Amino acid sequence: MRLPLASCAAFLVLSLSACTPAQLRLPDDAPANAQSFAVSGHSPRRFNEPVRFGPYSALEMREGWTASWRIPVGNADLERTAKPYAYTLVALGQAPVEVQCRARALAAGTGPEDRRWSVDLTSMAGPLLACGLHLDGHDPLPLEVAREGDRLNGEVALPWGGHYAIRGLQHYANTPIRAGTSIGYAIEDGGATIAVVDLLNGGRVHLDAALGEEQRVYVAAAAAALLLLDPELGE
Repeated sequence: MRLPLASCAAFLVLSLSACTPAQLRLPDDAPANAQSFAVSGHSPRRFNEPVRFGPYSALEMREGWTASWRIPVGNADLERTAKPYAYTLVALGQAPVEVQCRARALAAGTGPEDRRWSVDLTSMAGPLLACGLHLDGHDPLPLEVAREGDRLNGEVALPWGGHYAIRGLQHYANTPIRAGTSIGYAIEDGGATIAVVDLLNGGRVHLDAALGEEQRVYVAAAAAALLLLDPELGE
């Protein structure tokens, strides 16, 4: 079972008398007309549990266990971590989207666990997250997310041509504090935010109401893939 990303120890205390759950700072250009859906099945996470938000459900969930291998290399070692998952994103009256993903990380490290020094080498082996999205009636297309420093960024190709950018979000609301890894994602069309995936607490997905129904179900399928990715994989 994966514990919630936000715990009381990570909350931002704005007064000595209260402990308030941390909130994601939404992008400045987040759609004013966005529909906001609470997520079930994301955090806490139970093995093979469907992920649902609003009218969208990631069903037929097939999760593999997170597997790690550590190979000695001289005075250091090489560690590889991988986790596969697959599901079908459905919504009433909409074509299904079949999704298959593999998250993987590669790192070199040295020293004991309590004083371990490591460097991320995932980019040498490919993206942190690689998915194939198959909207019924169209060819399968890729979604990829890679670590760039302490950020996670990527893109998802679209059945109707072009792509949406995926940008990791790290800022908490109402505070200058910035997380050390992504606590959410913005999905952007030509630099304009059309969806936000919030990883904090139980999770939340915001979708631009101006998107067409086919676009929305496809973006929802991408959002589910991001919800299932552990941003700390391999760290």
